[in-house]
Amino acid sequence: MRAALAAWIVCIVARVAAAEPTIILAETRGSPVLPSLPSQLELHASAMVQRLDVHDADPLTFAAQASQLVARGDAALVVWIAPVDTGFLVFASGGWPGRALIELVRIDRAMEPAEIERTIALKIAGLLDSVLAPRATAQAALAVPPSAVPRPAWRVDVIGAVAREKRQRHFDGRAGVAVSRRFDLGPWFVAPVLAAYWQPSGVIDGEHGSASVTELGAAIALDAGRRLGPIEVFARPRYAFALLFARGTSTDGRRGDATLGAPYLGGEAGLRIPITDILAIGGSVGADYALIRHKLLIDNETVVDLGRFRLHVGAMLEVTL
Repeated sequence: MRAALAAWIVCIVARVAAAEPTIILAETRGSPVLPSLPSQLELHASAMVQRLDVHDADPLTFAAQASQLVARGDAALVVWIAPVDTGFLVFASGGWPGRALIELVRIDRAMEPAEIERTIALKIAGLLDSVLAPRATAQAALAVPPSAVPRPAWRVDVIGAVAREKRQRHFDGRAGVAVSRRFDLGPWFVAPVLAAYWQPSGVIDGEHGSASVTELGAAIALDAGRRLGPIEVFARPRYAFALLFARGTSTDGRRGDATLGAPYLGGEAGLRIPITDILAIGGSVGADYALIRHKLLIDNETVVDLGRFRLHVGAMLEVTL
């Protein structure tokens, strides 16, 4: 029982010792006799101290050997003292990047030994703290709160709009959804966008019959904008391609249908107003230009001329994911 208890105590002591950093106090040529320095280091630096007798080593060229001791993991710091004309120079080597050693402190020979020991111990304790401190990230060093660091965000817009053409279609309702990936650049932002929309037209009557058109389209766009206080303003150039599903009925009852492709170039401008952290409302106004002009004919007479230009005004609800 006693043997097991002794082994347990030895194990705990070994673990505690392993958790403490180690300082090697190298006694090089001409170093002063400071018998209480190890105990002062243990007190102020909370570290294990090992003496290294290298009295034949030149303190001014000992840096390479000290760096090797640190690199091997024998110690967190290696400290040695070199005599100069009017006192002593205390050198230290550690695991900090870009420098093999530093001149820690210069001490006057006139100081009392106890004061010399205390001064060296306090300096080394501060140096050890800096060596063992975790590396701060640039964000932490600049004291930037995590929420202030912009990150790309997914957004989903649900859109309701009214489209206006000056010919037979006149006013049509339009419903759409858009998905974008937003990137903040200071007060500015950009967001590539993929969108889809549905725009049905009612029955359009003509002299030789009637026709209806349902438009189903997809668009790629790029949002670019800026925050102005609580409001965001944006511009959005876009390219859209739509399928036009047309049905016609002549006055004598003949029926027919057609599916047409319609590419558009367009753009819009608008604004958004956040109402919560993840929700915003907004509106936009824009225009489309048809690269192909389509006409729907019955008996060679135009029933619906889809024209080139159209305007649209819409409202949106945006959700940030």
